[in-house]
Amino acid sequence: MDKPPTPFERLADLTAGAENIDQAVALTQALAAIPDLQKWLREQRQHVVRTLHERDGMSYTDMAPHLGVKPERVSGIARGHSRSPKKGSAE
Repeated sequence: MDKPPTPFERLADLTAGAENIDQAVALTQALAAIPDLQKWLREQRQHVVRTLHERDGMSYTDMAPHLGVKPERVSGIARGHSRSPKKGSAE
């Protein structure tokens, strides 16, 4: 894969130019930060889902097809439930 997935295309800048140790360091730091990025993305998604539901009155049933999940999962997202295993727990 030459380019990262669409939402992360700007990360390709980390590989611009000739290969050097600074690139290796930046890529290592980006990899190490993935759990923090996932946490932030989940929090932002929860905020948006809750806002759409509470402020705009959009139902979980209406949101579900857009998110590719069932309404019960949208409800879980709004409550902050994650399907990802927690660090140190058995899968």
